[in-house]
Amino acid sequence: MEVREGYYSEQIRDEALQSILDTLGERQKAVYDIIAKWQPISNERIAEHLGVYPHQVTPRTLELRELGLVEFAGDSVSSISNRKISLWKINPDGKQLSLFS
Repeated sequence: MEVREGYYSEQIRDEALQSILDTLGERQKAVYDIIAKWQPISNERIAEHLGVYPHQVTPRTLELRELGLVEFAGDSVSSISNRKISLWKINPDGKQLSLFS
């Protein structure tokens, strides 16, 4: 059976992503999973899903951004504070960027 071009590099990419996800802390993983499911999403909404305060989510979002797993997805206005907020999404290039870290 012939293997399509790019198959092996995709496997390496996926293994690299999994190795990074395996090193995430419990809260980081929970934040990552919520972003993946509900993207684009704000820290306020992530906190609501986790049942915690936004200031407990913000550092985890920053850590995921620094790992290249999450990126800025635009802005919105908070229904709570009526102020501008950032939205987050999974970085589609994060899987490949992790190969070079």
